[in-house]
Amino acid sequence: MLRHKNWLLLVAAACFVVILASALFSGPGIRTKPSSGTGGEVNEPAPVAGKAEKQLRMAVSMQSKPFALLQQLKEQYESTHPGVEVVLENMPEENAYAKLKKAAQLGEAPDVMLLDNSWVSEFAALGYLQPVDSLLTGSLQAEQMEQALAQVKWNGYVWGIPKNLDAYVVVYNAKRLSEWGEKPPNTSDELLALHKLTHKPEEGKYGIYLNVTDSRAFVSAARMLGGGKTVSKTAPFELADPGVQRALESFLFQPGDPAKEESRTLAKSFPRTSETFKPWDQLAQGKLTGYITTFSEWKQNDAPAFAMSALPLPKGEELWKGPWLSGKSFSISAKSEAGKEAFDLIRELVSTPASLKFWNVGGGLPAQTGIYVSSIKSDPAFKSVAAYIDQDDALPSVPQRAKQMAALQGQLESLWKGETAFKAFADRTVAEWNAIRPPASPASATTAK
Repeated sequence: MLRHKNWLLLVAAACFVVILASALFSGPGIRTKPSSGTGGEVNEPAPVAGKAEKQLRMAVSMQSKPFALLQQLKEQYESTHPGVEVVLENMPEENAYAKLKKAAQLGEAPDVMLLDNSWVSEFAALGYLQPVDSLLTGSLQAEQMEQALAQVKWNGYVWGIPKNLDAYVVVYNAKRLSEWGEKPPNTSDELLALHKLTHKPEEGKYGIYLNVTDSRAFVSAARMLGGGKTVSKTAPFELADPGVQRALESFLFQPGDPAKEESRTLAKSFPRTSETFKPWDQLAQGKLTGYITTFSEWKQNDAPAFAMSALPLPKGEELWKGPWLSGKSFSISAKSEAGKEAFDLIRELVSTPASLKFWNVGGGLPAQTGIYVSSIKSDPAFKSVAAYIDQDDALPSVPQRAKQMAALQGQLESLWKGETAFKAFADRTVAEWNAIRPPASPASATTAK
């Protein structure tokens, strides 16, 4: 009987050894956490050689040169992170906001999104982004410019890692400018005089051009013409001010016969970009006297025929503290399952070497402080807009600002087409802005009184 029991124990031990060996040497499968509804591990097949284990989707809106550089940097990242594939999408600027917001609503947003800083707080408030405070630590956070980092803060958290800053400038045709004077206009009054003198659409010649339906360009032009009167804490600028309205109307509309409808139509005075009207070509040919555009656009299109200058202000006004700077930042989708890989990619894209490369191809002003100290402090291009950085108020963006800018865009479309008179445009825009803005708290209402 005892001998029989020993035999059974030997058989049981042999079975245990076989099972243990099978578990230890079952091949190169990958072990995962237990799946729901099962009591043990799940062995997945080993990845096929050359096949990515993780795929990162990344959406940006970039001009051709910066995007070509981004593709190079993406390939470098993939070479040092085997098993990770980055899929890039370059969206047209004009529909990126709507497309990314819709994708986020559906839970289908790309893992990494290069967002305009004015969109970040709205996306964060809607629950579309992951906070990056825990990732943006130590030296990486210390490298970020205060003006850039402030724009991606909301509700006590940081929601984006700054890539670049930008600002609006005036680029003149150097020859046409020299016919007027040796230097660019010192004040917005002088700029307005130059505009009226040289703006002759019926001859195919234009004064100081801007894309009227670009809400950000329009806001910059309003601040240039209205100066301190445009300061507002609740809207992109103080459009309700009569002085600001008069300045804008004087710039946009030329004196003419009120009976003639075309004298009030902006479509003829400020044509849109098309195959037959390309602002940079028009400027190079001298058909435009000046062009209100971004610093980054100028840097990508700079030529000997151009002279760039910061936006002037009304006579007697120095550059005042305000939201002069815009910018873009990398954010991580709240639905991303590759947060670590996404952050590793972003960290490489905002590194000092990468930021300097983006600067050289016209990617805007770097958002990292070290570059200004070590690389571009003597660059004339930087010096020409340094005041914008010094005078930017470094305030956090508010969630309603993106909606307010979208509302302005819609009203500008109607104004440009001649469907709305300027006073009606101003009244409707202000009404929409007030409706979008959150109601004042009791404490702030008391303070306001």
